[in-house]
Amino acid sequence: MRGHPTVAERIEEVRQQTKREKKRLAMAMRENQLRALGMKTNALGQVKAENPILQQLVDMGLGEEPGPVCVICREGYRFQPGRVLAIYTFSRRCQLEDLESQLWYGSPHASSTASSPPVSSGRSRKTLGYYTVSHFNVVHVECHLSAVRLARARDEWESAALQNANTRCNGLLPLWGPQVPESAFATCLARHNTYLQECTGHRDIGYVSTCHDLKLLILRFALERSFSDESGGGGPQSNMHFLPYLLHAALYVLNTTRSWSREEKNLRSFLETARGEKWVENHVESDSAFYYTTLALLLQSCQRWNTNRLTYLGRLLVTAHCR
Repeated sequence: MRGHPTVAERIEEVRQQTKREKKRLAMAMRENQLRALGMKTNALGQVKAENPILQQLVDMGLGEEPGPVCVICREGYRFQPGRVLAIYTFSRRCQLEDLESQLWYGSPHASSTASSPPVSSGRSRKTLGYYTVSHFNVVHVECHLSAVRLARARDEWESAALQNANTRCNGLLPLWGPQVPESAFATCLARHNTYLQECTGHRDIGYVSTCHDLKLLILRFALERSFSDESGGGGPQSNMHFLPYLLHAALYVLNTTRSWSREEKNLRSFLETARGEKWVENHVESDSAFYYTTLALLLQSCQRWNTNRLTYLGRLLVTAHCR
């Protein structure tokens, strides 16, 4: 039939007519279903609420939550603006700097060279702290406590692991919502610090320990280490979402304890240290270039960072080379 031009043309015309008819019937069916739901399509093909009550609900913003939502009640700061949301976290006690054991103290006759720190027959120094990772599952603190009360047969964190995608957790880092009172946020942050003390044995929980925690988290990204080797869940994407909230917690404590000027002085001293042996010795200390570069994220503006970034780069390159 395709060999006959007139017949082929008529067949193609009938096919297109059939296709248009099917499309018309489908659109009519769609309009009927939308009308049954109280909706309609406009000239641009957009679906709009035909019922004025539905349109009023849409105008009130009763849609999807734009930010984090609770894994239990599925609501966030739009529908529950006064209830504190928190992130399930997993923290573990650790040594802040593995190479710090190279620093020895106790003998006044310690030998040293330009390429190695002082060494003696005394005890090695080990500064302990903790690291934190997350699967970035968010929950209302109230919902978490209610779930724990209902699951009496299970431990608090065994119950929480079910809500945390079967990932181990032992902390709840609060998120400060736009309408959450500071007192409520501070109370939840104090509860989180108590959780940290219980699971890590670290008693001095403050902005310094949180800054070290932040440093260790950034190093995991830089060195491509696993985030889930002990917690059992949560990868780079989850912890990248978690990182700004951990930074905010450190910044909040730094401001409320009025320690800004003291840390500014310490950071200035770090930046003004002359190039030489001290740069080499510092690479195995817990307060190394990694720590002060992390601290700079809390203290320095973008303009000051651009001014000093070559100094930070130099210190980081020396630290990486010595390691």
